[in-house]
Amino acid sequence: MSSNGSNRLYIFVLVINLVFPILGYTFTTFGSDIESYEIDLDLDALAMAGISLVDAESHNLSYNGGWQYWTLINVSIRAQFMDNVRDPWFTIVGDGVGFQKQSSIGIAPNTWAVPYRVAVKSVATNEWTKHIANDTIIRDWDSDYNWSRFIIADGHNVFITPHDDHGNITKAVYEDAHINCTIAKTFEADTNFNFWRFLGWYTSIMVGANSWGLPSVFSWVLRILGALSVFAVVTLTKELIRL
Repeated sequence: MSSNGSNRLYIFVLVINLVFPILGYTFTTFGSDIESYEIDLDLDALAMAGISLVDAESHNLSYNGGWQYWTLINVSIRAQFMDNVRDPWFTIVGDGVGFQKQSSIGIAPNTWAVPYRVAVKSVATNEWTKHIANDTIIRDWDSDYNWSRFIIADGHNVFITPHDDHGNITKAVYEDAHINCTIAKTFEADTNFNFWRFLGWYTSIMVGANSWGLPSVFSWVLRILGALSVFAVVTLTKELIRL
């Protein structure tokens, strides 16, 4: 293959890697139906709040009922509604909902041998904590939307709602001891454009760290494209230096 032909191939790979994330997200998200997610949230409340789901998964948590695992949102997160939430092993931070993620050691063999605690931010107060305390769930209850909303450190949104259909979060936490927890990636329609948020979203797709609603197999496709792009940049640079 001629030098010009090789250069065209390298440029083509770079262009594909740059535009594929946006095209892939557009084709799979803007035409998607929010009801396809099996979640315990009111769709009218989401629309009223200006929230568009990119990926979402719900589980119900019983007090001291063991871990529940979120694996369908292209990232492995687990949560437990319990007393004596620890950070991560010995220090007790309080009662409530604690979140953990797999460490880099555990991702490859898909084990939870060495997880790490995930910090949580209250949307209502912007306060960061090491878990969602029982009284914080009640304090942050939004009666307009019927949820308590939080954000965990990697950007996922967390919505806490009563498991039973009575709409009383205090009863759900302290009497029923049974709540629903929805973890989701979202775009809020009522927020201004944030360059750093866009950059984080774009780079996470481009390197295959998150697929943001694309089928999980695309994460590997994007990683392969990313590797090809690095090779193309290095090779193209060498070719240009020779000119």
